[in-house]
Amino acid sequence: MRIYNTALLSAFLIVSISAFTTGPSASQALLRLPQLQAQKSTSAQEDCDDFSAPTEPTRRMVLFNAAALLVAPAVTNAVETVVPVSKIVSTTARVQSYPCIEYLEPMYEFKLSVDALQSGVQDPQKWPFVLKRLEKFFKGAILSEKNFYFGVGLQYMNDIKYDDAELPNYVLMDKESRYNALDNTMKNLEGLKGALAKQDAQLVNEYAKDAQVALASWFAMVPENDYKAVQNLFVDVKKADLNRDGRLSDEELELLSPEERTIWKKRVEKFG
Repeated sequence: MRIYNTALLSAFLIVSISAFTTGPSASQALLRLPQLQAQKSTSAQEDCDDFSAPTEPTRRMVLFNAAALLVAPAVTNAVETVVPVSKIVSTTARVQSYPCIEYLEPMYEFKLSVDALQSGVQDPQKWPFVLKRLEKFFKGAILSEKNFYFGVGLQYMNDIKYDDAELPNYVLMDKESRYNALDNTMKNLEGLKGALAKQDAQLVNEYAKDAQVALASWFAMVPENDYKAVQNLFVDVKKADLNRDGRLSDEELELLSPEERTIWKKRVEKFG
């Protein structure tokens, strides 16, 4: 299931990168007064509820166990970093609607792992384990975990609908800001892998922190209501996993609210 979805998203990744890197450079855009649009979620769930549950029970690993950069206990103890959007971009395009919450959930799991990773590298005794996980994260070329999460992030970005009256240059600037934040996350994680192999303490700390900040900056461009919703979904799914097997049975799914149950089923159907 994961391999199939990863292949689809990796193919999507190749096509999407060109869409984010073509057109006039953001630096060529006409200047306008810095103005941050209110990041209100217009991805109302009524637009996302055209979903029918699979006929077979849907199960999925709840925590980031198989793909995590660190073990689950470290993830739950991680300190989240949120960078205000005003610190990242001076202008933002007017957005008509954002994708539904199920697109954010895999990225939120990824963020928790990167947050935990930054904490984990403070202990040099954990470096061999962190290095091993990063090697696994990048292993597999087009089918790598790195490409899976890059693909999920790009799919979210490509599904953002901008205001019809917005200037194309500002749409491009917004897309470039989002793309660069995700791209910098992956580049810093790869740099961290190299620094761990060389056991360079200064570079290890710098790359780990920069990866955390870059991914936090990507989430800073997500509507606040959507960010809170995906946080709550993650916590509620974890609570619903009563036997801690990393899966939700049909009975455990009933512990979620009707709205969260629908979102979770969509998330499993789309991404495994």
